[in-house]
Amino acid sequence: VRRNGRGAESSQEEASGKLYAMLEQFKNKYPELKNLKIHGFSGGGAALQRGGGRVTEVAHNHGRVARYFHAKTMGPSLLTIQGHQMQILFSPSSIALNTLESLVAQNLHARAQTELKPNGEHYVLPRRAPNGYDETKNIENFHKACQVMRQAYFDYMGDLDNDKDQNSGNYNFNQLFANAPWVSVILGNLSSRPSKRGGISSINENITVRYLRGDTPKLLNNRAITVERVSAHSGTHFLNYLSVSEGLKSLNYDELHDMYHCSKSCRDFMRNTALSLHMTDFDIAWLTMIGEVRPNKTELISLAKNFNTNRKTKNTNKETLAWLELYAYDVAKLVYKCILDKDPPDNF
Repeated sequence: VRRNGRGAESSQEEASGKLYAMLEQFKNKYPELKNLKIHGFSGGGAALQRGGGRVTEVAHNHGRVARYFHAKTMGPSLLTIQGHQMQILFSPSSIALNTLESLVAQNLHARAQTELKPNGEHYVLPRRAPNGYDETKNIENFHKACQVMRQAYFDYMGDLDNDKDQNSGNYNFNQLFANAPWVSVILGNLSSRPSKRGGISSINENITVRYLRGDTPKLLNNRAITVERVSAHSGTHFLNYLSVSEGLKSLNYDELHDMYHCSKSCRDFMRNTALSLHMTDFDIAWLTMIGEVRPNKTELISLAKNFNTNRKTKNTNKETLAWLELYAYDVAKLVYKCILDKDPPDNF
C-alpha cells in the first residue's frame, strides 16, 4: 500500500489466482513437475500477521480467487505470524491445538470448494452471490477499480522504486508531513529496531526526528512502519483512502452496492476504508501540521480549490491539507453508497 496504493491489494489477489489456474499448464509442459503444488502465501507485517486479523480466513480467501480464475485445485495456504499474534494463536497449548485444527479444517474446506467431482459438481458448494446479481461481472468491476486506483496513486506519488530520483514522491505531501508529530512516530519505531531483534546496537541509536524524516523529507521512502505511523499520528490516515475516489468513480455509481454484494474482497476493502475514515481527525491534523485551528467549511473549500494535483507543483501546506480533507470526505460518500446502497444525507 505504501508503495503502490490500496489498489495493490487486488493486484496481489489476481496474480495468485492466475498462478493457481496455471498449475495444470506447468504440469503438462514439464513432466518433472507432476507433484507440483501452488501455495498461496500471506506475508508482510500487517494486522493479520501481528494480532489483528482472522488467520483462518486466509485459506478461504485464496480459495475464492482460485475458483474465480477456474483453478482445478489449490495447495494449503501459508502465512507469516509474528509478535503478539504468536501468543494469541499458540499459547497455551490448548489454544495452539485449536489454532492448528482450525487452519487444517479451513484449508480442507477451501480445497473442497475448489475441486470438482468427475460429474463437474463441487465437493462443497461455494458461497454464491444472491439471485439476480452477476457475480463474475461485479468481481471484475472491483479488480478494474483497483487498477484505476493503482494508476491514480502512481500519478500522485510517482515511481517510488527509483532510488536515484531525488525528487520522488509528492512534493506537497513531503512538505506537509515534514510537520507531522514525529516524536510519536519515534515511539512507534522502537519495537522494530535491530536491537529488538537480537542486534547489538543500542535501542536509541539513530532514532531521532532528523534521522527518520531526513533533511530533505521524502515521506514514502521511509520504512513501512514509519510511514504508517506518520499517517496515523497526523490524524489523516491518508494511505488508506488516497486513490480510492478515482477507482470508485470509474464505475457506475448505481452498481457500487452490487459489487459490494458479490465480492468479499470488496466488502473487506470497503469496511477497512470506512474504519480508516472514521479514525481521521483533521482537527488534530491542522493543529499539529499547520499550527492553527481547522478552518470553517467555506475556507476549506476555497483552499482546496487552489490545490494543484500535479505532484511537482508547489502548493501551500494549508492548500494540501484542505484538499486532503475534502478528498477523504468525497471517498466517505462513495463508501457509504457502496456499503448501504443509499445516497449520503445532506448533513453527511
